[in-house]
Amino acid sequence: MASEILKLKESISAGNAISSASDTSRELDGSSGIFVSKEVKLTDGILAQEGNSQFEPKVGMLFNSEEHAYEFYNSYAKRKGFSVRKGHLSRRKDGSIRDRHYLCSNEGTRQEHRTHITKKPRAIERTNCLARIELKVTRDNAWTISKYIDDHNHPLASPNKIHMLRSHRAKFPPHRAFISESDYMGIKPVQTCGGQVVDARFAESAVFLYKNQSCNLLQSNRTRDLEKGDPQFILDFLKAKQSEDPTFCYAVQLDEKDRPTNFFWTDARSIFDYSYFGDSILFDTTYRVSIYDIPFAPFIGINHHKQIVVFGAALLLDETIESFYWLFKTFLEAMSGKQPKTILTDQCDAMSKAIVMSMPETYHQFCLWHILENAPKIIPHIFSRDPSFERDFENCLCEGSSEVDFYKAWENLLSKYGLMNNRWLEDLYAAREKWSLVYCKKSFCATMTTKEWRDTMNNNFKMLFYRKLPPSKFMVQYHRALNQLREKELCEDHESRVCKSALLADIPTLVEAAEYYTRAIYKDFEDEYKSQLACLCEPVGIERNVYTFRVSIPQKRSFGLVEFDSSNVSVACSCNKFESMGILCMHALKVLNYNNILHLPSRYLLKRWSKHAKDGVAAGQHLNAEDQTVLDLHYFQVVRKAIAVVVKSVFSKEALDLVEHRLDRCMQETENTLPNATPDKQLEDVIIVHNLQQSNAVEANNLLF
Repeated sequence: MASEILKLKESISAGNAISSASDTSRELDGSSGIFVSKEVKLTDGILAQEGNSQFEPKVGMLFNSEEHAYEFYNSYAKRKGFSVRKGHLSRRKDGSIRDRHYLCSNEGTRQEHRTHITKKPRAIERTNCLARIELKVTRDNAWTISKYIDDHNHPLASPNKIHMLRSHRAKFPPHRAFISESDYMGIKPVQTCGGQVVDARFAESAVFLYKNQSCNLLQSNRTRDLEKGDPQFILDFLKAKQSEDPTFCYAVQLDEKDRPTNFFWTDARSIFDYSYFGDSILFDTTYRVSIYDIPFAPFIGINHHKQIVVFGAALLLDETIESFYWLFKTFLEAMSGKQPKTILTDQCDAMSKAIVMSMPETYHQFCLWHILENAPKIIPHIFSRDPSFERDFENCLCEGSSEVDFYKAWENLLSKYGLMNNRWLEDLYAAREKWSLVYCKKSFCATMTTKEWRDTMNNNFKMLFYRKLPPSKFMVQYHRALNQLREKELCEDHESRVCKSALLADIPTLVEAAEYYTRAIYKDFEDEYKSQLACLCEPVGIERNVYTFRVSIPQKRSFGLVEFDSSNVSVACSCNKFESMGILCMHALKVLNYNNILHLPSRYLLKRWSKHAKDGVAAGQHLNAEDQTVLDLHYFQVVRKAIAVVVKSVFSKEALDLVEHRLDRCMQETENTLPNATPDKQLEDVIIVHNLQQSNAVEANNLLF
């Protein structure tokens, strides 16, 4: 009821008279201060059916100024999900306006430049949409809708993306990157998590899953300590987050002196993101070895826009095998036991052993960029002595042609700089199968081994924690950074859906890729396609339906051996770019072109890189991302209600019996409405976080809380 009145007020300001041309009888509604037709009034604060249609554009509607006409149509566009821009304007000889058109922002098409070709053309936003209103203006300045078209030929924006449309963008004051002391003056620690939200939209749209707090006793002493009162603040903060949303999830581990030692937390958005992008993760503990010594350890991934996505985070005061094992097991339980294909970490024996114990199906790989960042700290004298060493060292680490080429490059590096007996480099080479691209190129790591990823981490995430922050500020800063990352994903998701990439050429392969991939991934794909134009393709072997080609670039020693199976149109390249990054390499694309395959085989279009990577499936029916977003929000509203009912009845056996009886009946009725899914499968899909280490939970809770 209140939202309907708010929409009404938003559509027309007080005194903005709107009526049908045939209806000039109006009166002021006392409750809203808005002129409405006598036939259409607010009845008990609820819009009558005629009132709803009154605020859809209609031929004959009258406005008393251009501002009111524009505000009305723009408000309507906001509800519908499109943006408005001003179009045709004609004037009389005396300068007064005769006609004015307001158009959908997708009206028209982009014209090619007459004199030059743009090197980097902008994305194409216009789709020649005809939706509009046309207004006639009388001498008395009465604005009347003379024509109204409501047919759009493009997707309309969902409610959570409306604010990104040009005519609906709100200008917010820039957010401070860090928190000042004034943020906490007069505020109790527990209160800080409630008021430090980047934008109100996040508070409304944030969705979480079932929470469970637990602790396991750590049979070792901690390797570091927090300041007095900091552990209690962290616990209070996590409990406050949980009270705000009962589906917030966290876990705590105790040491042998019953002190909180390791903390882990996540939320439902992170858990859902992991279900889409958890194939490759980075567990980043480099904050603890920085000059600021922050015991922060996030689980990070990469989304379909090649942006950072956070799956969970930990504060680690102990770095033993037992601690890492507890953390990894807790993380996996929060993620429904789904192990990633690849996990990238810093070099650490305790961490390596814990990963083998907790993630036996996961390929453990050392992060190249951690090695490059650690090298100047471990062998600083070499970097200061020879400035060119850093470049040669990086080129050697990234050598991925063959084992022979890698071995030669490594030997040349040691010989050139006289490092044949350097212990650290010897140990690094001994562990080469954990980090060298020659040995790791079949493990899927998305793009987290590229230099672009290193720059993304340093410029967009690590810079937010470049100095040591006390827990009271760190926890707030973490959630602020998390919200900023999610806002960036939302913006890029919107842009990828409404803008079409400018194609290199009108080729079926590129058309399909641009339609399927996000903008960031399409750019990478197009770069590979451009590179294949300069490649030479030479047949070197045949066995039944499998043809082998040698694809190379003239004057470059690197090449790829591609096997092409004509029976099922499949390609496999020795560079393994598709296996490691998920897009076809220039070698494979050259062979497809060579064999006149102009359409991309569907098996090489990974959904995790598509515009619809986060589309869902329910009851056997595919849902697009917009419908899935609405369904998710509704789902979490129901979850909150269900948890609230159970919590309220926890101290009453009669109340619990009643709730259990009603839930059993509700479960049976729900199963009857979902004939395409078995009850067990439904429960498996819905209950994502069932338990976070319940052993010792009661005892630990007594100790902590």
